[in-house]
Parts: sequence; C-alpha cells; structure tokens
Amino acid sequence: MDGVKPVCTPLGSNVKIQKGGTERFKDPTFYRSVVGALQYLHLTRLDISVAVNKVCQYMHDPFVEHWELFKRILRYLKGTADYGLYLNSAKGFSLHAYSDADWDGSLDDRRSTSGYCIYFGGNFISWSARKQKTTSKSSTEAEYRGVAIATSDLIWIQSLLMELGVLSTTPIL
Repeated sequence: MDGVKPVCTPLGSNVKIQKGGTERFKDPTFYRSVVGALQYLHLTRLDISVAVNKVCQYMHDPFVEHWELFKRILRYLKGTADYGLYLNSAKGFSLHAYSDADWDGSLDDRRSTSGYCIYFGGNFISWSARKQKTTSKSSTEAEYRGVAIATSDLIWIQSLLMELGVLSTTPIL
C-alpha cells in the first residue's frame, strides 16, 4: 500500500458498516493481526480511534467490506504521518469539555455512540468514544447520556486536581 493515494478522513462520510457483508475475508487470522497493530497505533493517534473501533468490532468474522475500511485507515495514515498532539504551557487552570453523540448509529444493534474530549488549561488531557450501554429512544436522549458520561469524567478529574492541590475553575461542558 506504499503507492496508494492518501485520503483526508479515516472514514468516508455517511459510511455505515455492519456485521455482514458480501464476501467473507479469506484469512481472518491475518485480519486480526493487522487490526491488532492498529489498536496500538491509535493510542498515539486519537484521530483514528473511531475507525479502529469499527474494524475491531468485526475481528471474529471479518468480511471484505471490513478489510476495505482497514485499507482506508492506512491511506489516511499515509497522508497524515506528521499529525500529533501539541502541549502548550498552561494559561490557566480551567477545565473545558466537549461532548457529542450519534443517535442510532450502529446498524447491528441500534445503539448510539457518544464521545467527549476534555481540555485542561487549553491542553487535551482526556477523551472517550464508545457505544452507549442502552438503546436511546431519541437523539436528545443519546446526547444527554453522552453529556452524563463526560460529566462523570469531569468530576473525577476535578477531584484529582483538588487532591493534587491544583485549584481549577468550575468545569465548562
């Protein structure tokens, strides 16, 4: 895949991946091996975490469509090899969080995915993106669940900062 054309996103817009497909992948062991390597890479490349999560959901029974998604992630990585997180000196001790959810995003079980990121003093310190444990009846309910998950992490981080003697302002969500 060295000579492939890079893409600007790890997932195509409006891509919906599901459990089944047109044709089973011929070597599931190889699929598990290369997708497992992506799991280690996503620890330092947060921008691919949702896409890696998608390909990992089908490790037990991969189809050709899942392999195509894996190859798209590689094409994205080729074009973004110089991306990274930058830390700046803190301009204050404020906590800010951003949260979002996609209602009914999974075609397999109809559960929503919610995610959040938390900044401390302008620096990115915590994030999460995962399927919600229950099925939401509306987009509003999915968003509220996402905010609740982010709020619990904010409260934990604020209590940790207080134990460390760092006084932060009230978190903003």
